[in-house]
Amino acid sequence: MAAVVGATAGAAGRVVAVVADQAVTIETSESIRRTDLDNGLQVVTEWMPQAHSVAAGIWVSIGSRDEPAPLAGVSHFLEHLMFKGTVNHDARSIAVAVDSCGGEFNAYTAKEYTAFYTRVPADRFDLGVELLTEVVSAPALRHEEIEAERQVILEELLMNEDAPDDVVHSILFEALFPDHPLGWEVLGTMKTLEKISAADIAGFFSQWYGPKNLVVSAAGPVEHDRVVEAAQRRFGHVTTARVAERTEPIVTPKPLVTDSRATEQTHLALGWRGPGLHDDRRFAFGVLNHVLGGGLSSRLFQQIREERGLAYSVYSAMSSYSDAGALTVYAGTAPQRAREVLSIIDDVCGALATDGVSDEELAIAQGYLAGSTVLGLEDTGSRMARLAGSMTTRGEVLAIEEYLRKLRAVTSDDVREIAAEVLSNQRTLAAVGPMGDHPVA
Repeated sequence: MAAVVGATAGAAGRVVAVVADQAVTIETSESIRRTDLDNGLQVVTEWMPQAHSVAAGIWVSIGSRDEPAPLAGVSHFLEHLMFKGTVNHDARSIAVAVDSCGGEFNAYTAKEYTAFYTRVPADRFDLGVELLTEVVSAPALRHEEIEAERQVILEELLMNEDAPDDVVHSILFEALFPDHPLGWEVLGTMKTLEKISAADIAGFFSQWYGPKNLVVSAAGPVEHDRVVEAAQRRFGHVTTARVAERTEPIVTPKPLVTDSRATEQTHLALGWRGPGLHDDRRFAFGVLNHVLGGGLSSRLFQQIREERGLAYSVYSAMSSYSDAGALTVYAGTAPQRAREVLSIIDDVCGALATDGVSDEELAIAQGYLAGSTVLGLEDTGSRMARLAGSMTTRGEVLAIEEYLRKLRAVTSDDVREIAAEVLSNQRTLAAVGPMGDHPVA
């Protein structure tokens, strides 16, 4: 029997436990419900009665860091193949079914999970959820389709190789997490992709795509029980599953990596290791990222682009994984200006590490992060992805009110402490572009 965790009435945050027929219901909000099947699969939904669409997704808690080195890229390869058809539907019939109702059906692979999702008009929910669950539960993985898709992914690798702003981030993470799968390119390499066999892909699917690694999510005017029934039909009989065992990165980051090539700009990317997903300091980490380069008012954007006109694109970003994280900075500039840009980045980071942020910067960052979170919840796709992503990465869905409370509780001292810890570490610099006349190091 399934254990149900959810809500149908009452104020957000209220907890009421009801035990009946071995099912436990915990009231956590007025709209979000969760059901745990006996085999480990989790279903979580959000009721949005005024919406005109329904979004459904299946998040698989397996990504590129869970691959053995000889099969690097197999998660992404498998993701592509899911859309090539099932036993009952070929790729074109799936595409026609989705196109005929104006829907969306897509997927992406990350380092620690793979996501499949669809968004359809509310009256076509049954179509969307049936296609989604069938694709993830029973891909055909036909040999001829594997060979055709191999070429598509090789072209994708070549396309990325032609984008130096992508290359610089790839080599940055290789240097930031050396000898560790967090540093691997999600797509894999030419060498591994050419050798991955049909048996490798089928074996990877059967090994990892079990119920303990799956979260089924939906948002819109759809009843929770209907989603549970659809999940049970496809996955309820499956009992086998292997859960990933991950090893924390311990090898010291490399200080410098370069790729000399004839480009019009020099592309710079800097990185520091930071806290992971389960660290409560992630809220202060988010504020630090916004002040550094996460918005139009950020220090890097204002100093490098607005005041000095040294770059069109300059920004910072944070990445969080189950046992590690990263803070990164990117800027693309003319080769003769690269040293100047790098000097400004170092000065800005040094000042943040020493002095932290001002009260005004703290308020701006908190306002941005709170506002963008709320604005991002206006459509069913965003809400579905929030549910699935939270359950997959953290094992819980943090109520919006609780997220905002934790964000507003961040102080300037909190940000100064995390800035000092992260930015005082040895930075990793990656550079792509001309290196002869204007070397960056």
